[in-house]
Amino acid sequence: GPSAAPAMATSPCSSSGVSSSSSAGLGAEAALEIRTRSVEQTLVPLVSQITTLINHKDKPKRSDRTLQAIQRVGQAVNLAVGRFITVGEAIANENRELKEEMSIACIEAKRAGETIAQLTDVANLDHPESDGRITIFTDKTGVVKAARLLLSSVTKVLVLADRIVIKQIVASRNKVLATMEQLEKVSSFQEFVQIFSQFGNEMVEFAHLTGDRQNDLKDEKKKARMAAARAVLEKCTMMLLTASKTCLRHPDCESARLNKEGVFHRMRLSLEQVIEIVTDSRPSGENEMAPTSIYTSIKEFKNKVEGLRENLYFLSKENLSAMLELILEHTEDFTDSAYTSHEHRERILEQSKQAKMELEQLVSVWMQAQSQKTKEITEDLEVAILKTCQCMNELKRELHHAATSLAADLLRYHADHMVLKALKITGVEGNLEAVAEYTCKLSEQKEQLVETCRLLRHVSGTEPLEITCIHAEDTFQVTGPQIISAAETLTLHPSSKIAKENLDVFCEAWESQLSDMSMLLREINDVFEGRRGEKRAYLSLPRPGKHNANLKALKPVKLDTEEQAKLGKLGLELHLLTCDVDSETEKWEDQENEIVRHG
Repeated sequence: GPSAAPAMATSPCSSSGVSSSSSAGLGAEAALEIRTRSVEQTLVPLVSQITTLINHKDKPKRSDRTLQAIQRVGQAVNLAVGRFITVGEAIANENRELKEEMSIACIEAKRAGETIAQLTDVANLDHPESDGRITIFTDKTGVVKAARLLLSSVTKVLVLADRIVIKQIVASRNKVLATMEQLEKVSSFQEFVQIFSQFGNEMVEFAHLTGDRQNDLKDEKKKARMAAARAVLEKCTMMLLTASKTCLRHPDCESARLNKEGVFHRMRLSLEQVIEIVTDSRPSGENEMAPTSIYTSIKEFKNKVEGLRENLYFLSKENLSAMLELILEHTEDFTDSAYTSHEHRERILEQSKQAKMELEQLVSVWMQAQSQKTKEITEDLEVAILKTCQCMNELKRELHHAATSLAADLLRYHADHMVLKALKITGVEGNLEAVAEYTCKLSEQKEQLVETCRLLRHVSGTEPLEITCIHAEDTFQVTGPQIISAAETLTLHPSSKIAKENLDVFCEAWESQLSDMSMLLREINDVFEGRRGEKRAYLSLPRPGKHNANLKALKPVKLDTEEQAKLGKLGLELHLLTCDVDSETEKWEDQENEIVRHG
């Protein structure tokens, strides 16, 4: 997203021909970054109103309607800012750590709102300039300065209010963690049941807060990571219940203890991931992402090759060769995989060889063009560029077919859940030998699925889908051993109802991940074929709740935390007036609406 305040605030100047240096008061705000849609959408109507004021022509046809419209907009801005500041000040009073910054931002916003109201108070003047009064017609610079200050201060108030939402989520996570620690140590059923009901309530609150946040994030990559972490927490809550109960029922059972520890560990990791995304504190963690996928590398390589049309000298042939080398190295994930069919392997190797040849030809023609110092791109070079890009597309197609056909075959093969059914039956029979045989089969199945998720990631086509592939891989990797420890516990205690229930829960998680994987496969195919719609929920991950976008009544003094959290979604209530003014502004030709675009 843009660093909103400066980006939007400089545009009034550009659209009215006033130099941006004429407006002070942006320094500290330059660091403001808008990460959520609600803050952005709150600013849009305000930006639209200010654009209306600034883009009016210096000598418009000053009909009464035009003058009234200008005055109405000015008053509306001032009024909305006033209501808005009331909320901001209430938040400042209840959050000591924000008080100083928030108060300054509120004072600035108020001052700017009043200035705009004064400068637009033109409807009652027959000849606005004649009596020496300063108005929007005589002091356009003043309006621009006020607009800049208003946008930056309002953005500041919103971003500060947003910190409170973040603080709430962190506090909610801390409560969940503290209760989890109690749950882990508990030794009696009665105590466990009491604490677990408290834990359940805290998890519901955490799910609501993080669901709203997920919905509100602008960054699609973060959104997908958040969805994956929340899906883990949702599924693990049930596992934590049955795994803990099994441990309490069979306190000396080693496999039951391992099973329970696995669940707690995974929940802690997911809680941590949610907080990293919410607080945006993951500079080191970015390195934990898997290496670049092939679809990304091919896209970058083709961009560089096509860039030669514009500039023959912007990169070296070594640079381009190294990029191709890296792509071909990644294709070894496919050609070295035991699960890739012989035909696919052959075609990938053939296409890789072809790519090297096309690049050699391209480099030769490119070097020739450089030595001739030609201004225009030669026909030979154009042909070489097209053939190289075509060859990369073919390679991508081969890799896509290899990964998706393997995934489709596996999903078909495991659709009957044979191994899981056999584990449940032999577990209840206490048949150690048969359980050992089926756990081996499940481990093989897990390896196949994990490998397939890795290959799918290479061809996924978008970053959110890439993250979903990594999530699927992790889930199979973790759930496989958990099913095995749950099955071992049941085999050692074949008449234990709770051990049977526990195995069922883990098997369900496996089946659910398989069904997610078939949806993932469909999405990857849709992207590849260009069928994908813009708006798409992330697979079968939890759907975040809708947040209430319009706050009707504002309590001026005391705000509870929920109301504070909604400040970011307040939406200065200006959009109602925008429609009113739009009919007027259509008559003004000078409507570039630059700021709206920036906003």
